[in-house]
Amino acid sequence: MPTPSSPLPPLFQTEAILKLLSGATFLLLPTTILKNLTTAPYPAPSVALVRIFGSQTLAFSIPLFLAAREGAEARRLVYWTLLAREGFLGAALVGQLVGSYGGEGEGGREGEERDRLLEEGSLGGRDGEEDRRVGVGRLRCGVWGWMVVEVVPFVLGRGWVLGWKGDWF
Repeated sequence: MPTPSSPLPPLFQTEAILKLLSGATFLLLPTTILKNLTTAPYPAPSVALVRIFGSQTLAFSIPLFLAAREGAEARRLVYWTLLAREGFLGAALVGQLVGSYGGEGEGGREGEERDRLLEEGSLGGRDGEEDRRVGVGRLRCGVWGWMVVEVVPFVLGRGWVLGWKGDWF
């Protein structure tokens, strides 16, 4: 058990509740998330991926709930695991941002078809290039928001606790 003054058990429980809420939003209301990244209509694979991410976020709440009641080693292991998850997520988001600034938009067949429709002006009332700029701008804004809200605070907090507050475990 942690020292009586350790803030980690209530922090673990609070984070677990936040993961339940956000995971449920991703799983049950994926268009709420997608509207921050792109415009409707949302392709079925995008909706499915958002739901899958929601299920993973929900799954990460369980070790947090369990570790809140366990000893130092269990809490430390959960913290390192979550830091690794957030590190990989952050790397993927940075890759998405770099690709969006480097001219890489949506890849694959679906992206090629969308690019063709944009070039023909078949999507939206604007010309294709304007649609592309709006779409990429919206995606960048959503990814930056995700980084600022979901990744950076938790990575910094976990790094601080693991690096300088080891006695909290």
